Amino acid sequence: MGVKLRFIQDNALGDEIEVTVRAAEKDKRVKKLLSALSEHSDQLSSSQQFAEKYHLNTSSIILIMRDGRYVTAKTVGGDYTIKDSLTRVEESLDPAWFVRISQSEIINLKFLQCWDFVGGGIIQVKMEHGIVSYTSRRYAKQIREMLLKRRAKQ
Repeated sequence: MGVKLRFIQDNALGDEIEVTVRAAEKDKRVKKLLSALSEHSDQLSSSQQFAEKYHLNTSSIILIMRDGRYVTAKTVGGDYTIKDSLTRVEESLDPAWFVRISQSEIINLKFLQCWDFVGGGIIQVKMEHGIVSYTSRRYAKQIREMLLKRRAKQ
């Protein structure tokens, strides 16, 4: 009942990668594996598109925020200005990891350290590298449900 992994070089594929899953039947384990592979390929393609368009690696982005007329991406390596709207930037990000917390901010859940409910239905979000942010009331309910759901999975 183990899983065997094998690499076969095929120059006919060019830059593409083909993954074939072989099993006696399509049971729960196979479906879970296919789902994980599918999610991972979506993340890779959206991350690659973002990197090509904005010249930033999504794995290093901690927070993206609207800063006046421009959008600023706070990354592990520093701050970068993106000359595009926050909505357009959000469209090219992976929704599994990047969550809008207010009209002007999107966070990367990979860098989330902790969160706490503060008064008035607002959530304080503490990120790595000492970044603290707050959700707006408009997004608080959705974020609270999502964070509690993620906590339950762990």
